Amino acid sequence: MEMSEADRSAGGLGVFELTDKLRRAAYLENQLIRQSCGWFLRIKKYELRHRIGYHIWTHAEHVKWINERLGFLRGGKSSVSLEPALIRFVEMVINAPNEYAFLRGTYLVLKKSLLRFYQETARDCDPAANAYDLRMINRIIPEIEEQMLWVDQILAEDPNPDVSIQWESSLSVALNSIGGIEATAARNDFVEEPAGYQRFSPPDHLLFDERISDKPLMPHDEKTSLPYEDALVEQFRIFFNEIYAAGILASILYDAFDHDMSAEFIHDFTRHFWDECRHSEFGAVRLKELGQEPDRVNQKLFRNSQSMPLLHKVCYLTLVLEPHYMPRKKPRFREYETAGDARSQLFADHDWSDEINHVRLGKDWLDKLLSDDARSIEQLKDETRAILARLNPDENLTLSPF
Repeated sequence: MEMSEADRSAGGLGVFELTDKLRRAAYLENQLIRQSCGWFLRIKKYELRHRIGYHIWTHAEHVKWINERLGFLRGGKSSVSLEPALIRFVEMVINAPNEYAFLRGTYLVLKKSLLRFYQETARDCDPAANAYDLRMINRIIPEIEEQMLWVDQILAEDPNPDVSIQWESSLSVALNSIGGIEATAARNDFVEEPAGYQRFSPPDHLLFDERISDKPLMPHDEKTSLPYEDALVEQFRIFFNEIYAAGILASILYDAFDHDMSAEFIHDFTRHFWDECRHSEFGAVRLKELGQEPDRVNQKLFRNSQSMPLLHKVCYLTLVLEPHYMPRKKPRFREYETAGDARSQLFADHDWSDEINHVRLGKDWLDKLLSDDARSIEQLKDETRAILARLNPDENLTLSPF
């Protein structure tokens, strides 16, 4: 039975009103994953990349919570036809003129509006009827509030704020013109492109500031002959270099939305992506503790991946590269243990555990994705190696340049 106006004035969200709000939120959270993964490849400061990786993972968790809730609601299917004007607005946010403009548009327009949307939804919830929803939203709100505090500090470093402020202002006008996230004023699908609009395209290599060079790392065999302290520095340069793996995953996730991959796929590979961001952060943290600064990334493996179809990228990272490096994990852990280096051992311990799960995850997903395909996983691996051979015709094909 539909609620009367008197019932509505007493507070609380009915099922149909609630599902509409949750589906909008899930759409926006998903777009924040996609667009942030795209800009992850372009943002030049590695510290920003590491933190944005954490934020992307929180959005994936939010989507999972919302989808699980929608599955228990009458009429709660997660796919929905949103107003064309809202979709057009959201799809414009990625087309920022530079990285600081993207951060302003994403955090100070889109996330700020989403935060307000969650806060208003929480205020409308009835403590009994909407108890599940209130609990969920009250978990989400502090995470977005924390992100807003973080971005305020980052935007203070913007070397050209006039450009990013103009972008933020133009997006705010566009969002207001359609009536905000609920698109209450939308009449058609036309939203004027903001000043500074530049159509986004993913780069074929990771962009960095002047501190980071694209140059080789020390080969593994050479590291094993170094004194412990010197070898330790080289090993944590390898950890920092795992930002290339985070880059591969960011490109997988960015493409996954165009290939209509499932919410489960997005969630699982966002977790993998976050792990690789953490591993790179391990390297940055430990190098600084050792009196060094991160100064290099070997992008060869990332560049190889960018010529591959989505399925082969997944195979390349999870079933070709990671198994190749896996035998190094246990000896490195034991080496730190023998040396009494508990700090290095801590990072190696978590890295080893994560990578085991990444290989398992990759095999599980490739089994699913090939379920209606004539190829086997071994054939897919052969195809991936053939792509590598074409990309590197003048080299003896080795998986490890470091």
